[in-house]
Amino acid sequence: MLTTSRSKIFRVKSVDGMQTFMRILKESHDGYQILITSSSEGRDRTSEEFISRDLVESCLRTGYLTEVDAVTANTFP
Repeated sequence: MLTTSRSKIFRVKSVDGMQTFMRILKESHDGYQILITSSSEGRDRTSEEFISRDLVESCLRTGYLTEVDAVTANTFP
């Protein structure tokens, strides 16, 4: 189970040339409200979504999501 005492930021595995991050905004009993920011070719795209706990945990286990360190988190848009 993921605990969120602070806003956690994850790098999302994506295609070459694109950098995508996911920030947990709010936790509920069945999942997380998240902010996804993708950068490619100098353009940023941001969306707010809901993702289930099961899906987050599966993505962490498979390496699709990796928590970023404090330095990287400070540069997140």
